[in-house]
Amino acid sequence: MPNSVKSFFSDAERNYFIILILLAASLPLSIFTTSVAEILLLVNWLAEGKFRAKMQALKERKGPLVISLLFMLHLVGLIYTTDFNYAFHDLKIKLPILFLPLIIGSSPALTEKKIRIVLLWFSAAVLASTLISASIFFGLYDYEYYDFRDISIFISHIRLSLMVNMAIFIFLYYGFGGDASPLQNRTLRIAFFVVALWMIGFLIILKSITGILIFLILALFFGWKYSSRIGEVAPRFIIRVLIITAPLIIASRLSHDVAKFYFREDVNFQTLETYTPSGNPYFHDPGSKWVENGHYVWIYVCEHELRQEWNNLSSLDYDGKDKLGQNLRFTLIRYLTSKGFRKDADGMRQLEAIDIQAVENGVANYIFLNKYSLYPRIYQIIWELENYRQGNDPSGHSVAQRLAYINASTYIIKNNFVFGVGTGDVQLAFNHYYENSENPLKIESRRRAHNQFYTFLITFGILGFVICVFALFTPVFMEKRWPDFLFLCFAIIGFMSMLNEDTLETQTGVSFFLFFYSLLLFGRNRIESAVKAEIKQE
Repeated sequence: MPNSVKSFFSDAERNYFIILILLAASLPLSIFTTSVAEILLLVNWLAEGKFRAKMQALKERKGPLVISLLFMLHLVGLIYTTDFNYAFHDLKIKLPILFLPLIIGSSPALTEKKIRIVLLWFSAAVLASTLISASIFFGLYDYEYYDFRDISIFISHIRLSLMVNMAIFIFLYYGFGGDASPLQNRTLRIAFFVVALWMIGFLIILKSITGILIFLILALFFGWKYSSRIGEVAPRFIIRVLIITAPLIIASRLSHDVAKFYFREDVNFQTLETYTPSGNPYFHDPGSKWVENGHYVWIYVCEHELRQEWNNLSSLDYDGKDKLGQNLRFTLIRYLTSKGFRKDADGMRQLEAIDIQAVENGVANYIFLNKYSLYPRIYQIIWELENYRQGNDPSGHSVAQRLAYINASTYIIKNNFVFGVGTGDVQLAFNHYYENSENPLKIESRRRAHNQFYTFLITFGILGFVICVFALFTPVFMEKRWPDFLFLCFAIIGFMSMLNEDTLETQTGVSFFLFFYSLLLFGRNRIESAVKAEIKQE
């Protein structure tokens, strides 16, 4: 081994801390450097040696071995799989399940100060990612995007929203002086609060319903939990009343939005005009219930005039595709309807340059031009669900697609209930279902469960599912970490994400989950943490 390499690995404990920082900072910014950091962590652990002491540490602290059952179960699943290419690809993605808990659980425990440094490096990287995404959103960076999800250029927007939530509560925790040696710099603590507020606003910009819902649950849960520490009755009562009324206010707002969606203009279908002002015939389909903003889409349509007017205004052909690959004529008809215009030459003349550009970009409703409101996203979700309820193709619509995935998952689980389909055959099982059932999903939209617990059931059946749940939750009780703010915050984020995503099926998702799971469960000085917990209880 060259001297330079020997020198690098001469202080494994220092390297371990540095690599943890690199891994933490890489999670929201780079899949590549995340992989590099994980490899370095393993190499450093092996180069350090001391395997007898490490095995003894794992023998005394059995949690890392318990969570590794999850990976072992995937190895067992190879016995009855048929697609080994997919199986080995899946195993490669899931390697962090095996080695992150073992490495962190058998390495010297970090002090709370070092834990804070690692977490703040992670949070700073998340902040950098949000600022880059915001620069794209506000047009400060020359990057063309057609969907709000695309402003997250490093990782999936849902994964980013999970990390943003984690960073928000890390900043709030340390801003409030959340450990026994709180930050004394008042300016820095104020800065933490400001950054946390920015990140809450960024969740609105990102329009990740998963991220926003998780934030609301965390805020209400911790608000109620820690309001009990307020000594005076009146402030505690006011805070708890606000916490109780917040869900009611949100429910009222959602009810208003649903009612607004289902509003219908008053139309007498018996007296519809038959000709445009230019003398061309209108097309009417009174039987169609398709609406935009309460206006019926398939009445007062004259495609002859639309085609002529559109082709005079845009370089994109009326009978071609918009920039999202949708039929442009349908996007235009829906857009005109959303503004309450007739689909004729007069309606076209009321459009402005911004409207033409919106249609070219695939925007089918003018409300989606309001980038700062959540209502367009709520409208889109209701529209997707209504469209799916009517039996239409949910392809390209994330919420409606999930309903189709649940139906597919339920069918596969029923037919493979005891042992599942094996590690490598999950996608094959979905492909078989899609090819042999009456479902409208396009090929590019035929995906997996988007629910980690469903994926466990599909892969390993009910027997393996029980082992998966045991492996995930038992170490938490063994380490007695539920009272810990930071771990509880992560646990809510991580386990809630599993209800809406295959969290452990992607490299970013499994690295994020296992890094925080291992660091906050196994990586901290248990004695120091226990003392701090007792201080906080007092």
